[in-house]
Amino acid sequence: MIFFVETWKREYVEAGIIFTNALSACLDALTYKRKKYKYIQQYKRFSYFCNMNSTLGEIRDLLLSSLHALYDEREALAIANYYFGVKWGINSYEFALQVGQIFPEKDLPIVKTDIQRLQNGEPVQYVVGKAEFYDFSLTVNPLVLIPRPETEELVQLLLQRMSAPSPLSNCEDAVGHNAPSCRVLDFCTGSGAIAIAIAKHLPHTEVVATDHKPEILALAQKNAETNHAPVRFILHDVLLENASNLGGPFQAIVSNPPYIPQSHKARLHKNVVNHEPASALFVPDDDPLLFYRRITLLANDLLSDNGQLFFETHEDFHNELEHLLQQYHYTNIERKYDINGKARFITCKKITHHG
Repeated sequence: MIFFVETWKREYVEAGIIFTNALSACLDALTYKRKKYKYIQQYKRFSYFCNMNSTLGEIRDLLLSSLHALYDEREALAIANYYFGVKWGINSYEFALQVGQIFPEKDLPIVKTDIQRLQNGEPVQYVVGKAEFYDFSLTVNPLVLIPRPETEELVQLLLQRMSAPSPLSNCEDAVGHNAPSCRVLDFCTGSGAIAIAIAKHLPHTEVVATDHKPEILALAQKNAETNHAPVRFILHDVLLENASNLGGPFQAIVSNPPYIPQSHKARLHKNVVNHEPASALFVPDDDPLLFYRRITLLANDLLSDNGQLFFETHEDFHNELEHLLQQYHYTNIERKYDINGKARFITCKKITHHG
């Protein structure tokens, strides 16, 4: 009798352990499923879309659900609108009229690939291959930064200075006349955004732009040609080369160089850190003014008397940069703020002391 009782107890305990383990496994699976619910649903829906006729609205819903883990609702909607507008030529108004229209089945594999890229955090501008800047479009890829609205403000600042009643030295005859006596140099041009904007809006100004890789300049050249902007591009490494092949003098030099310290990566969205070119973003923690120092030095040889420097900057290092410019004897040093109230730009003037 004792034998049967002990056997029963042991089997009961073993059954309890099995039940407990099974329950734990179920709970783990349920927890995992809940965490991954959105992803599971979107993949199910995409599988459905690949085999059934899908409307534009359904495709957009899938795109939005894939973005919610990375962006807030407003950003996700902006990305979706940009994607459909640029990739498929359907603006927000047209989309509202066509929301129930069947999406071409032959294009579903393209959409699937694009959604996967966006879900991995790749910027929508790289996915569609286009970015908007100022009042024109640019071709962009991971070789170059996606131009920011703040850089549009830098361009606007320069255009205002050069178009003022008392513009930069030696430019008076160029503004509003057919004499290309004004010359502007753009260091670290990337996609060519700044140089192209200047060339388009100051048509009687000669614009020169530089960068350190041939493939970057090829992209910038393509953008200039597409936008009918006469810009001369020169291969030049601002950190390694002198000014001998750049010509001069220039009445203005402008640059949005790398300026983010390596240690600040954690402050940036992962779509920037993981996908945009690090060489165009980051500088060593122990030398955040690396590019500004080199450009300021080169500008001493390249700027005309009363010529001006225009920099986009890091808000944390304005005092240090202003001190650097003073060391190189620049005057009229001005700190400018962007639309969000952050110290974002610095301008200054070169004065040559005679005698």
